Amino acid sequence: MRTVPLSERASTLEVQTYAFAVRSALRRGRVFLPENRLVGLRLPPGADMDAYKDAAEAVLKSASLAKYTITMVIVTPGTGEADARDAIHLSRYKAALIVLIQDGADIASELVVALDRIVDVAPVSARHLVAAAKSIAMNIPLEIARRLAAFPASMLFLALRPGRSLDTVLEKLESTLLVQKQIPKPPSWEPRIDDLEGYGKAKEWALDLIADLRDWQDGRIAWSDVASGILLSGPPGTGKTMFAEAVARSCGANFIPASSAAWQSKGHLGDMLAAMRRSFEKAAKKPPTVLLIDEIDSIGDRAKFKGHNTDYSIQVVNALLELLDGSGGREGVIVVAATNYPEHVDPALRRPGRLDRHAVIELPDEDTRAKIIAMYLGDRLSPDELKTLAAATAGRSGAQLRQLVGDAKRFARRQGRDVRPADLIAMIPPLRHLTESERRIACTHEAGHAVVGIELGVACVDGIVVLPHVMRDDGVQGYVQWRREGSLFRSRKSYRYELAMLLGGLACERVILGESSDGSGGGANSDLYRATNLATIMVASLGMGGVISCSHASSSEELAELRRVDPELRRRVERLLSEELDRACEIIRRRRDDVERLVQMLCEQVVVTGDELQSMGLGG
Repeated sequence: MRTVPLSERASTLEVQTYAFAVRSALRRGRVFLPENRLVGLRLPPGADMDAYKDAAEAVLKSASLAKYTITMVIVTPGTGEADARDAIHLSRYKAALIVLIQDGADIASELVVALDRIVDVAPVSARHLVAAAKSIAMNIPLEIARRLAAFPASMLFLALRPGRSLDTVLEKLESTLLVQKQIPKPPSWEPRIDDLEGYGKAKEWALDLIADLRDWQDGRIAWSDVASGILLSGPPGTGKTMFAEAVARSCGANFIPASSAAWQSKGHLGDMLAAMRRSFEKAAKKPPTVLLIDEIDSIGDRAKFKGHNTDYSIQVVNALLELLDGSGGREGVIVVAATNYPEHVDPALRRPGRLDRHAVIELPDEDTRAKIIAMYLGDRLSPDELKTLAAATAGRSGAQLRQLVGDAKRFARRQGRDVRPADLIAMIPPLRHLTESERRIACTHEAGHAVVGIELGVACVDGIVVLPHVMRDDGVQGYVQWRREGSLFRSRKSYRYELAMLLGGLACERVILGESSDGSGGGANSDLYRATNLATIMVASLGMGGVISCSHASSSEELAELRRVDPELRRRVERLLSEELDRACEIIRRRRDDVERLVQMLCEQVVVTGDELQSMGLGG
């Protein structure tokens, strides 16, 4: 009999126990017969999906059934909706498939039709536990196993630690269960709009919507007077879905999640259009309802469609326009559309009566990060601990915070205890403090932006920030906070001055330090990237580059393609950038004393405010 090292025994026992239950279910699903099968396994309540997947893989491997693919149907937290897209996709072309189905998941009709059989996996039983223990050279008497099997599996296998006697295991489980019964479970954080911070114009729209819905329900206004559509954009993980859920909660409305990907997974064009209509019809049946359309940029922009899918894509956009117009009855339906790429959304979708509001959602601030962490950890942390964790997670999105908390919980589970603040800190990439030389480069760069922008009157400066440290997975050290009034018309000079400001950091490094670093280039938010795109728009679309022409290109990809295929455009863009870099360098040389004073101040303090710049004679 093979002896498993003590360090592996607990996790092996868990997988082996599940494997006995899974093997029985697979046998009832006729997986061990020669012909290929598509079988669904409905798992017990509270099942660890990953552990059961490991168990299923072990069973199939021992039976030499490598031809089978395993996938999962998991309930999405917060929505209660089961995500079966991968399973449906795989069932189209896999001859041998095992689908692990989380308890409580509603199985899509497409998947029900595809599967040969759906079998329930039995919960952990005493006999499973005894047999699994024997397979790894352990001995659990049947009577003890019966007592152990009465506890939730999530607790049981954490208690069965290597070297711990069965009496101790039972004592810990029974005492812990008694304590849990005495302590009420902390409520999950289900925020309303008033609880959310950092949502700007989106929150203003939501508060107006709440008042409008109340008036509409009381018959004081018509539905056409309700601002019932908004487009939310922002980086991934910034809480666009959470915002839509909070809107529904605050309005006392139903909430229905949908997405372009979910609609497209239904099949051909007719299937997709039918799925879109069903979402709107379902929302209209119980007004008021908030209908979230995630990934709306995947629908596309009709002006940019090319190739053999053009007709398909145009019909999808037209159908969505019809549904948003409400010709099929949209009264009582609030549509919240979310995207990471608003420039890819067809302009017609954003016209009055449709998604006529657009709000950009930024990354969560410190207070919001503290609330998100508390949402996932309940009341286990003190206010001071939450504040420390929120400060340590600067720059993280809501989704990244959730992943960090999940990793910390997983680490604590492996240690057989509750999660601690130190666990979460351990999951965060450590801060790296800038050296004196690195900090001077960063301060010089930001000072260049500020001085050039102020000199040319591009905008007013509210403050300059240069952090003393940087996350190892984030290269941002500092920024200038500008305040600029909107203008209906902008001159060519205004655009050129903005180019000079964007290149001011590079210019300052060259003039003050004698050479430039790589801080001006790189990703999509870098100075050179933004300046190059702005210069391209000036030349190709606005007639500001010495030639009269007009292109509808607006996305970074389209602008890059224009430069690639048009050498003359590329030369004009390069000339513009070169001229404005020269202008920025000339300003830095002329105001060198002011620049060096500002650099010194930034090296000594993290933030220089607009008022301090005014007192230095640099305000603008």
